[in-house]
Amino acid sequence: MEINVNTAELCGIILGDGNLHKKFNRITICGSYDDILYFRQHVIPLFKKYFPVVYPRIVALKNKRAYNLEIENVDIFQFFIKSFGLRRGPKDDAHIPNVISSNPELIPHFIRGLFDTDGCFKFSKQARDYSYYPRIRFAQAECPLSHELHDLIQRVGFIARKYVRQNHGYKTYKNLVTYEISGADAFERWMRIIQPANPVQIAKYLYWKKFGRHEPHLSFADRVSKIGPPGFEPRSTGPEPVILGH
Repeated sequence: MEINVNTAELCGIILGDGNLHKKFNRITICGSYDDILYFRQHVIPLFKKYFPVVYPRIVALKNKRAYNLEIENVDIFQFFIKSFGLRRGPKDDAHIPNVISSNPELIPHFIRGLFDTDGCFKFSKQARDYSYYPRIRFAQAECPLSHELHDLIQRVGFIARKYVRQNHGYKTYKNLVTYEISGADAFERWMRIIQPANPVQIAKYLYWKKFGRHEPHLSFADRVSKIGPPGFEPRSTGPEPVILGH
């Protein structure tokens, strides 16, 4: 096990929408209904590439259109604690690991993992009557990481507007820290430099690229059907992960 660009991305994924269990040696990564493709095609192969003895399982959440990806293995669990300084339980005091911030090679890969799980593309109308103007957005409950992210974004060559606002609609009373990177040129550069791997985000970009606009009410499946496959081919991951809860 080693710190490299791929384990740095996994660290970003865990800090984005994952957690380390308080008692068990279990890593859980949360995802929407459409993120199952991202789990199968990208996240699971990353784990299997660097941790050969791993048996991931995908859990369908009851009464929700959502899935969790679970990895339960003491060696993997301890690797992320010892190598990246991750902690069990809530991420209220989460930081960007020093090993990431001190190594420019790892930063874009860490940001990719963080963006694919905790970021999104948004589109505004500006002066037109349809959504076309792209914005790259992160929105996080306030913690040390949420402020440290600004420096990482700048170090990969982007200018981000930062907002700290009262939190509405989240399960916490903490402030919400939001970053926005705006404009078509920045959007294109983000795709080249960060190279998002989540098919949901790739499909948004390709739809915008093909049609010059965003249709906010299109489902992921409808978006893919209009643009064709999003250029994210499944990788060989061995046996399919167990899906529980159906």
